[in-house]
Amino acid sequence: MLSEHEILDIAKNIIKKNKLNLRIKFLPYKKFLEEAKKSPLIKKVLEEGHDFYELNVPSIFSHKTNTIYFNKKILMKLLNDESISIQKRFIAAITYHEIFHYLNKYKLKNFSFESAWTSEEKSEKDFKKNFPALAALSKTISDKHSTF
Repeated sequence: MLSEHEILDIAKNIIKKNKLNLRIKFLPYKKFLEEAKKSPLIKKVLEEGHDFYELNVPSIFSHKTNTIYFNKKILMKLLNDESISIQKRFIAAITYHEIFHYLNKYKLKNFSFESAWTSEEKSEKDFKKNFPALAALSKTISDKHSTF
């Protein structure tokens, strides 16, 4: 499994290459969950009775702090059996997905469930259009671990 340092290096290089003003940070699982619950979309899914760990969300974007957060526990769950090459590509994939949230955030009028859903749909559409191979890889890995 890639180290936290290696993961951060991949994400930082992508952000630097795209000249974006974003931070990247690992959060312990409990703090990651607290941050995730700030999203109206995740909050609603959890209220419907889903377990956060089973959602397989390895990264989140904070609109408030312009920070991409990663969680090692979830990343290990998703990537532990994957080759280093696949792990690196997956980190690139989730970083680009979160970057699209950052780029689309200025189009949101508020931070409601509807706007969070719209942001997720738009970010996913932009990600698939611009990085189809990475989007396919991300979906394959997520689907492999999905219980839904």
